[in-house]
Amino acid sequence: MAAPGFDLLRRRHLIPLLLLGFVLVLVSGWRSFLYSRQLLIESQEQSYRELLRVLPRGLLPHLVVDDYIALEQDLAGVMVDPSMASLLVVDPQGRVLAHLERQRPGGPPLLRYGPSRVAPNSPGPVSPKPDPGRADTDLSQELRWQRLEAGGSTLGWLRLGHWSTSTLAVVGILARQYLQLMALTLAVFAVLLTASVLVVLREGRRREAQLEEQGLDLLESSLRDPLTGLANRRGLDLLLEREMARFNASRAGKGAADLLVICLIDLDAFKPINDRYGHAVGDQLLVEVGRRLCQGLRTMAPDLSADLALDLAPGPAAGRPANAGTGRLALPGDRGVDQVARLGGDEFVCILAGCATVAQAQGLAQRILQSLGQPFALERHSLTVGASLGIAYADGSQAPSALALLQAADHAMYGAKAQGKNHVQIKHIHNPSD
Repeated sequence: MAAPGFDLLRRRHLIPLLLLGFVLVLVSGWRSFLYSRQLLIESQEQSYRELLRVLPRGLLPHLVVDDYIALEQDLAGVMVDPSMASLLVVDPQGRVLAHLERQRPGGPPLLRYGPSRVAPNSPGPVSPKPDPGRADTDLSQELRWQRLEAGGSTLGWLRLGHWSTSTLAVVGILARQYLQLMALTLAVFAVLLTASVLVVLREGRRREAQLEEQGLDLLESSLRDPLTGLANRRGLDLLLEREMARFNASRAGKGAADLLVICLIDLDAFKPINDRYGHAVGDQLLVEVGRRLCQGLRTMAPDLSADLALDLAPGPAAGRPANAGTGRLALPGDRGVDQVARLGGDEFVCILAGCATVAQAQGLAQRILQSLGQPFALERHSLTVGASLGIAYADGSQAPSALALLQAADHAMYGAKAQGKNHVQIKHIHNPSD
């Protein structure tokens, strides 16, 4: 039995809903990431703007008295932040007053000028940008300029440089990890979904095959007598239709057609046995009669459901007699296959296939009488029954109906019973209305 989760996947709308839910989770997670990234960038940007607003106030007193040592100490305190790339203070003419810079994020800050306060390897005075506070885009860092003024006079310029990739690098790493995690989750989800669908399909095919097999078993049971396993009245109708179709096809051919022979059998002394020994013994006797009929003729267990265009698996069916359900011919010969059915009570019907002459039909009838005349050993009792046989046949010049054949065989059987036990009477169907 499939798991409940597999049964849920049988609903066609569930898989699209699962995919939609996964996409919504992916989109929601990505939007949350973008929002967090924007908050982080804005927070860092706000801290730099605040630094540019507060730091000049602490530097102005040092510029007024030309205290460059204190100026450097204040800048060194700001450079404690590992994201700071450089701090540069120049006078109005662009000469370097103080300059601290680190080569990489988190590295130690270095002094970038000598005792003469001229930057080493400098091409000349450093010129401030014309728009204070605007960020300069550099390959490695962002530069921001801030005017240093007091009493309306410009005392110098402050340039702040910070690593533009320090925060974004962490955010980028988080983004890649998030995408990798979502891709892995999607792959696992796809594998599990595919496996579940395959299991559901396989389970569905197995259940369909099981239901079909159960349906065929029920159909086969409905066409068979539950006691003997022979064809019942409904199964006999199907067998007669099949035999008559073959008979009519043979008539339409150029060759000589065989006779269509129906033999109706009624046991002569069954009721006294059933009344004396009980229904259990009577049922066993009926089963043995059916077995002897199948053994005494060239028979094969019919595939009754084949007439309903069903593909029934070969093999013995439930309730079928031991010698009648093997699917193999009981006796060799060149004749066609005979079929045996039970109409009810102690009446049986044999379809004698492939009889070319009436003499062959009479020989088969005598074989049946001889077989049924032998004693039956049932529960330490030796029981003997007789039988009256009525045979109706049609030659290739007529195409009688199944009802006409059965009625003619019934009339012949009552005629044989009127003559006494173990008699056979044969009736020829001259036209379909007889």
